[in-house]
Amino acid sequence: MKSTLLFFPLLCFLFLLAIAHPVKADHWELELDKDGIRVYTQTAETSPYKQVKVTTTVNASMADVMKILLTFNRYKSWMNQVEESYLIQQSEGAYYVFILENAAWPMQNRYHVSKLEVQEGHLKSKIDFKSVPNYIEKRTDAIQLRQFEGYWALESRSDQQCTLEFVVIQHPGGHVPPWLANFHAVENPFRSVANLKDMAENMRIRP
Repeated sequence: MKSTLLFFPLLCFLFLLAIAHPVKADHWELELDKDGIRVYTQTAETSPYKQVKVTTTVNASMADVMKILLTFNRYKSWMNQVEESYLIQQSEGAYYVFILENAAWPMQNRYHVSKLEVQEGHLKSKIDFKSVPNYIEKRTDAIQLRQFEGYWALESRSDQQCTLEFVVIQHPGGHVPPWLANFHAVENPFRSVANLKDMAENMRIRP
């Protein structure tokens, strides 16, 4: 009886703590399953724009995939609609990378500078990225993305195979309504991952 009386206040405390700090639940919906690549979306709590997750298995080593991800000036070789990319600065283990996207009509071209933080391990590696507004002087030939945030996560399965997870959410800026941006949210991430997978598996470019 005594233990029950002691347990009840603890249970109440945990319940109140859960209300004050709710655990965010993922509610991913499968949008596309093609060529071994799955694309999911969910609506973020703080944004009307969809968050996108892409998963696949790459028949190449994790190290080879990381080399491609960290060869910043070659992004246009596999990132869909990327026209220009280069490293601006490396500081305290972080990379500041510029990317210009050639958007499809009727949208204007978009650009952003993102801060990339890299964690490399023997079995797992991850690249977190987040756009840094106004890191460079504003361009007049393109619109600056208001948000570009997410990560690349890799896990080694063998010397010649790894799993990949790519998560991204972006605010296109300008006057693009959420419904239009969400309508095209799946295509770019899918094509980029498909191109990356193809490049890594065929080693067409060795960074």
